[in-house]
Amino acid sequence: MKSIRQNYYFYLLILLMGIAFGQTYSSWRVQLIAHLKPDTYFSGCWGWYDPAKNREYAISGSHKGTYFVDITNPSSVYIADSVIDIPINTWREIKNYKNYCYIISDDYLNTFQIVDMSYLPDSVHVLASPHKGLLRQGHTLWVDRHYLYVGGPRDSLGHLHSMGVFNLHPDPSNPSFLRWLDQDFPNIFYVHDMYVRNDTVFASAANQGLQVFKYDSIQNKFVFISSLTNYLEAGYNHSSALTQDGKTLVFMDEVPSGLSIKVANVSDINNIQVISYIKPYNYGGFVAHNPFILGNKFLVASCYQDGTLIYDISDPYNPVLKGYFDTYPQGGANVGIYSSNTYDGNWGSYPFFPSGLIFSNDMTNGIFILKADSALSINENNYFYQTLVFPNPVQKEIHIYTNLPNFIHIQLLDCTGKLLMDKFINQSNTQQAITLSLPDIEDGVYFLQLSSESEYRITKKIIVKH
Repeated sequence: MKSIRQNYYFYLLILLMGIAFGQTYSSWRVQLIAHLKPDTYFSGCWGWYDPAKNREYAISGSHKGTYFVDITNPSSVYIADSVIDIPINTWREIKNYKNYCYIISDDYLNTFQIVDMSYLPDSVHVLASPHKGLLRQGHTLWVDRHYLYVGGPRDSLGHLHSMGVFNLHPDPSNPSFLRWLDQDFPNIFYVHDMYVRNDTVFASAANQGLQVFKYDSIQNKFVFISSLTNYLEAGYNHSSALTQDGKTLVFMDEVPSGLSIKVANVSDINNIQVISYIKPYNYGGFVAHNPFILGNKFLVASCYQDGTLIYDISDPYNPVLKGYFDTYPQGGANVGIYSSNTYDGNWGSYPFFPSGLIFSNDMTNGIFILKADSALSINENNYFYQTLVFPNPVQKEIHIYTNLPNFIHIQLLDCTGKLLMDKFINQSNTQQAITLSLPDIEDGVYFLQLSSESEYRITKKIIVKH
């Protein structure tokens, strides 16, 4: 398979010579829609869909600040607004809760920002001094429900903590401090990044491997669940992502270079096992950086000098490459040599927009808006089995017409894969609509997945707008 894959890369690299956009970007089954470079150095990326105005925004962290890029019309992508502040030398990371955007860096003190995006596409509004002396800076962010988790934070005295959690309810513009991880586990020195679902924290603890905790909101403390520290090609545990069924975790070791992407079975959280390794090129310069997972099927992996790689991981024991876009033609496997700075190139690739577009942020080359329809398909409809879902957008009640066979399993999931509804329906009459009341959920984009005992599966994107 490796030789076939490398032949694909070589052939497509030659084929794509002379393509526009001012640079040659090798790709397979992924199309470049727009390319912007408003700054000299880029880092963390995130995305936001505004259900009230039906608009999509790519949020790009950079050297000078943060850019809010309107990608609603792919033929006319533009920077709607930006937050330009003290230039940083390294990185910014970004997450959101509702219309609030949280931005952080550990390059300078007092770099934590909260931005109100509700005024877009006209402008964004920066909220003043939200840290209240409790959070001066940090390395990474994650939002789970109404909790904001911060990796590598510093408090008002400048003391470094491994990880902290803050409450965004009832006022997202004014987070309140809850707990430092090292108050309960002082033996964990640093959490570089974390993936959190339903208070279960998969903490990438750098050289201490993968550490799993539960945040107990009742007692306001962290509870240890398990860890994974002894595995093949272990390195600096950098980041992770979880499938929607909670059975498979993909994580990436960033240092040293040349390590594989790990796919782990976490069905038994007390006995985590790495079950497969992904390394598309047998080069020592290959470095995986940040993963995102769509459903139970697709891994969208940011891999520094090798760009954005898309894998089908529906069989986690046998991941299959489905497409790629190389945002960094200055080096990597596609040009046969890695540049001297191994840790340069693609930082992150956000794939959760309703339109299906992917936003990739390249540290050197800037903002890429990609279309990967042939490589990445959320809709898994079989020709013989079709489904109609209406209304869409929906408020409280949704109707489903489907000719899937009897005993349909219906699941509602958010963009991070969190399961919000789980029902079994005996579908005896395919001419009659299935009517479901949605749970009490916020406005946004969700996935309605229907599967049958005959193993056919259909996934529909729905927009909740109250």
